[in-house]
Amino acid sequence: MHARHPLRLVLLILMIVGGLFSVAWAETVFVQAKTAKLRSGKTSLDKVVADLQYGEALEVVKTEGTWTEVRTRSGVTGWIFASKTTTVKPSGGGDDELAKAGRLFKGKEASDATASAGARGLTEVSGEYAKRSGISQRDRDMVDRMTAYKITDQEVEDFLKKGELGEYAK
Repeated sequence: MHARHPLRLVLLILMIVGGLFSVAWAETVFVQAKTAKLRSGKTSLDKVVADLQYGEALEVVKTEGTWTEVRTRSGVTGWIFASKTTTVKPSGGGDDELAKAGRLFKGKEASDATASAGARGLTEVSGEYAKRSGISQRDRDMVDRMTAYKITDQEVEDFLKKGELGEYAK
């Protein structure tokens, strides 16, 4: 009976090391869409199990067609439309990042709203900077027109649904 215990111990150690090794090799993807839904199945009609944030890290479980099964850091497993992910961690993206950039650019503390607006080119300060930097009036006017055009997340979702595009393709 003594001879079996070392064998069991070796098998147990191999199982533990194997489990750790497989976790270390798990593929990670990141949410690259402004809005993304984690669903219980591989269709846009399946129940939403989590709302994902831009840049959020996800562990890939498997990929089937245009859908990827993933696990969040909090342990929620579900399916995401593959084009809403990337293997490279997105840089910036959120208003917090714009606010940080705006504060660095201005060289002083500012509120998140003020700094975020400044980073987008929506204030007199950024307009003056654009002039000094040699950015043409035509280009500044184009930026002003683009920043004035607002599309809500819901409008984007409705457009994708109506056109059966992206995760809503049938």
